[in-house]
Amino acid sequence: MRFIRDLKEIGAKDIQIAGGKGANLGELIRIGMPVPEGFVISAQAFERFLKETDTEAEIQTRWDKINIGDVESIEEASEIIRSLILGGRFPEDFGDEILHAFDQLGARYVAVRSSATAEDTKIDSWAGELETYL
Repeated sequence: MRFIRDLKEIGAKDIQIAGGKGANLGELIRIGMPVPEGFVISAQAFERFLKETDTEAEIQTRWDKINIGDVESIEEASEIIRSLILGGRFPEDFGDEILHAFDQLGARYVAVRSSATAEDTKIDSWAGELETYL
């Protein structure tokens, strides 16, 4: 399975692969709008990362223990989950695929953005919640 997809390869139908932002960027390319070259790391790549680092079950356990009415409970779980993810080691082939895609861009500067598969729905809005790295 390919975990990296060029923006030119995706479109509106690919939200479950590339998230809303990624799919829409691909769609803009399809209709001829000027969009910088780029790629997405698929949602399936993140799922594989969670499985291979054995963090999926621990994250679910922490998630299940959150008291939604207690901000401290949410903050504590958030910090633990973030630490679990940041402490995980990328599968080697996956890291190689990301580095290859990055090298293919040939760009001096890039933006790393989130693109959730369930962002900005009728019940959820993630605008401004996730980080961007330049």
